Parts: sequence; structure tokens; C-alpha cells
Amino acid sequence: MELTIEVKAKKTSFQELYQTLLALVPVIRKKKGLQKISINRDTKDDEVFLVFFEWDDQESLEHYLRSNDGSALLGAIEVLSEKTKVRIGNDKPMEGISSLQNMREGTYRH
Repeated sequence: MELTIEVKAKKTSFQELYQTLLALVPVIRKKKGLQKISINRDTKDDEVFLVFFEWDDQESLEHYLRSNDGSALLGAIEVLSEKTKVRIGNDKPMEGISSLQNMREGTYRH
């Protein structure tokens, strides 16, 4: 299951968001069910990060989101971002960050 998170950093929080994402990657890589993660900067907007995940299945992603590490990622995005869009699956439209919060709570409907 693919997950794409597009995060536009607040003007004053770019470096902090970047460092936080980089610090979380090694921890996330150890999570059961994760196949791949990458962080890239948008070529058109330097203040936008694209975080790509590939999970074995939705259950693995939900387990991660419910973990302390998942909370850290969502919290950092919430505090340090100006705007966030999420795509769960490769054929879905972009949604708001609330879709990940709903998945965390078990109320996400795809």
C-alpha cells in the first residue's frame, strides 16, 4: 500500500521540519511491514517535502500510525506544516491530513 504525504513547511519551520523528518526515517525503516520510504523536495517549490511510503498492507500502515513513532510524525507535520496533502494508495486523489488521523482511529473509509 502506497502512502504519499506532501508537506509544505511553515516559512519559519522549514529547517526544523526537514531535520525532524530525517531523524524519523531510521526509526520508521525498522517498522514491520514497511517496504520503502523516501523524502524528496518538490522541484517546483523548495518548501514542499514529498514523503513516500510503501507498506505491505493497510494493517501495517495503521499499526504504524497508532504507534508512538506514528504520533511523532503526525505531530511534527501538524505543528511544522502550513499545508499537508495525503494520498493513500496510488490511484486515489489527494486528501487532507485528517485521512491519516481517521486511519489511526480506525474510522478511515477508502
